[in-house]
Amino acid sequence: MKIRVLIVDDEPLAREGLAVLLGADPEIEIVGQCADGAAALQTIRREHPDLVFLDVQMPKKDGFEVLEGLAPAERPAVVFVTAYNQYAIRAFEASAMDYLLKPFSDKRFQQALARAKEEYRKSRTLDVDQRLEELLARVSELRRGGAPKLATPTPEYAERIVVKSSGDLHFIKTSDVLWLEAQGDFVKVQTLGQPQLVRETLQSMEQKLDGGRFIRIHRSFLVNVEHIKRVAPALYGDHTVIMSDGSKLRLSRNFRGKLKALVGKLSSA
Repeated sequence: MKIRVLIVDDEPLAREGLAVLLGADPEIEIVGQCADGAAALQTIRREHPDLVFLDVQMPKKDGFEVLEGLAPAERPAVVFVTAYNQYAIRAFEASAMDYLLKPFSDKRFQQALARAKEEYRKSRTLDVDQRLEELLARVSELRRGGAPKLATPTPEYAERIVVKSSGDLHFIKTSDVLWLEAQGDFVKVQTLGQPQLVRETLQSMEQKLDGGRFIRIHRSFLVNVEHIKRVAPALYGDHTVIMSDGSKLRLSRNFRGKLKALVGKLSSA
């Protein structure tokens, strides 16, 4: 029996590309294509596909709203497709079956399809439904700016930073991050290894990271206090923060109070 697949994406070229890749698999039967969330909702209820390749950002209804509009018993297995959506990536990390980050390679697509087919062969167990419920609950809370309410406790702050490279996602533990630097529309993430660039603002990164571990020392620098080696005086009353990798970062007077307060807390601990 073939796996019945629905393609949902508001970009015609994206739908066409998915159709070509899916059509090459003899186990797949494409039952339809939709260009927006409202049409996807109707088609899912009418066709009852086994698997949906579902775009996140679409007109009328986004991918999450499509799932929210379906009863648990109506929901097919889902592979999410997204160009850039930070809150979605955070949700996927906790709960999603799989996702494709545009632009993706043929190899990455085949990996996602293989995982989805494996899930289908196991049939849609209660575990799959539960993970989708947790995903929707998490996204709903993230939209409202609140803490996610999942069945199991989740960290208040991000434990990993997601970096896109060659169509793949790499996850960096925040404990491995030495410091971050604003570079235009990107943030440079410095670790003991090769630095990485994340398309995000330093302010948004600061909001996600633990304020007890990461502090702003300059409008362009956010540092991991566990990797501060020493603070040395510089010219004209300024100071320099020397990190564990030997990097020397400027401590702005506007942020000196934060560092002093944190040092006081660490000293009394």
